[in-house]
Amino acid sequence: YIAFVVISYIIIRRILPTVSQCPEKKAKNNLNPPLFIKIITFFIYTCQLAYKINGYPGKILFMAMPCNVLWTMWAALCFCPLKVQTMHILYQLIIPYTSLAVVAVATPDTSDLSMWMEVPFFFFMHYALIAYPIYFLRSGRISVLPINDDGLVSNFLKWWTLASAYFALFYFGVAVPLSLIFGINLNYMLSPPPNPGDMVSGPNFRLQSTLCCAAAFFFVQFAVTAAAVFGRAMGKSSLSVSKKSV
Repeated sequence: YIAFVVISYIIIRRILPTVSQCPEKKAKNNLNPPLFIKIITFFIYTCQLAYKINGYPGKILFMAMPCNVLWTMWAALCFCPLKVQTMHILYQLIIPYTSLAVVAVATPDTSDLSMWMEVPFFFFMHYALIAYPIYFLRSGRISVLPINDDGLVSNFLKWWTLASAYFALFYFGVAVPLSLIFGINLNYMLSPPPNPGDMVSGPNFRLQSTLCCAAAFFFVQFAVTAAAVFGRAMGKSSLSVSKKSV
């Protein structure tokens, strides 16, 4: 596990300085979440903290679960005075990490959700995690396409690799130690998560989980990038047709 932490850290140190630089003046208003997003985020994050604090002993540690970390990232975007480049990086990481919310909805584990309205809230917060990036992408506030001299493939691979490295660093550097110290199945570090056909199982289930997550990040990043390329091509085609008609 130490090797994974070290390798992830080295990858991050090498790739992070090479990612696209977001132009400050042009992007600041677009990257700042609108008021309704801030209100929803405040409500969800406050409720999630309340459920974790008032739950069984140690439940607060589940704020380190991937989807709760995603909400921490959204809370930082909404309420912290971040630099434009930091916001740009967070948005680019959130795109592939949205696959974690999709998996949580597809294979929900509600076994320890016993408090009032906790199960409906579970689904509400995860569907919100899926809806947020769609809104930001559809409204043009963010884009996964290159904004500098990077090629499309290079840009794609940099962000996917960076997302996988950050996840592995957190997975093995934070979640595993916390699980072993407190004896809590945090991020399914002590036993495999519920999954179709028990694909993730056996003594190497942690490594299998990491590889599955990296594959999910790749799929979502690829799908969003392909949609963005298609949308840009359609936009150029429409513009060309309108010019010819004039």
